[in-house]
Amino acid sequence: MQILSLGRPRTKVTKDHNDRKLCLFPNWTLGVGRWTLGVSHLMFPLNANDFPSSAAALQRLLNESLRLIFDVATDPVTVRDASFPKLAEMDISLDDARLRPDPPRPPSISGETSPALEVGRLVLHATALSVGPAEIEFLLSARDVRLGQGKDSAGNIVLLVQKAEEGKIAIAVVSRDLEALIAKIARAEAGKHGVTISDLKLTLRSKSPRSLAAEVGLRAQKLFLSASLRITGQLDLDEQLNARISDLRCEGDGGMATLACGVLTPHLQKLDGREFPLMSLPLGEIQLRDVQLAVGDKLSVTAEFGAAS
Repeated sequence: MQILSLGRPRTKVTKDHNDRKLCLFPNWTLGVGRWTLGVSHLMFPLNANDFPSSAAALQRLLNESLRLIFDVATDPVTVRDASFPKLAEMDISLDDARLRPDPPRPPSISGETSPALEVGRLVLHATALSVGPAEIEFLLSARDVRLGQGKDSAGNIVLLVQKAEEGKIAIAVVSRDLEALIAKIARAEAGKHGVTISDLKLTLRSKSPRSLAAEVGLRAQKLFLSASLRITGQLDLDEQLNARISDLRCEGDGGMATLACGVLTPHLQKLDGREFPLMSLPLGEIQLRDVQLAVGDKLSVTAEFGAAS
């Protein structure tokens, strides 16, 4: 199952009809190396050309696929059969798993998809899922799920969620982990210009149930010159779980701060006003409700979803 967005903020999937896949984690552009802190499309690459003939064979292929992406202590997937290809339950546990340093890239599906599986209950849970310096918490629970099948460029089968009668989703990252991730990225980028970053602090403040204000304070030093900077902005979440970044500004005191903000501002302008999908759903198939963005010790997003009326 491909959960993490690797190397690019979005994974393009070409299809000949209007279905869209269910995306579970934010495609945030906060990346280090080949990975980004985000989970992309809920896809299940089977690494096999032929569709499995039983629930046991499906479970084996899913476990083999996940082990290529994550370092896990035990097999993460448990499948309970009803009358294959109808399943009573599929449980996927990524508790305490760790993203491998060089995982395979997400598959790209082209062409039509066809019905594959019906799952009475689908549960995917991850507590302390390590992605670089951050740990993600994630829960998705859905009832009466339909999965379709397509083929990747190598002709291997890929399963994807097409419909769910009802469900809920919760995504969270500990604020201090997000701060550590931003610090790592800032130091890596600043180092390319001979600038040292220290004393970085992230402050998040809730403005409404779907909006927050963010401030990053840091100290930048180059040779014998240093300055304290403040980068501020706003994040808004709409009813379709699209996150929009706006009002990005860099401020500071002194000549060094002016110079540093002059370097940063063009990069901030590229991000200002951009939208990032946190979750896309099959059009006409699933409807979101009760979307919430909360700030505290954790930054969390919760929502419920169900079949469109």
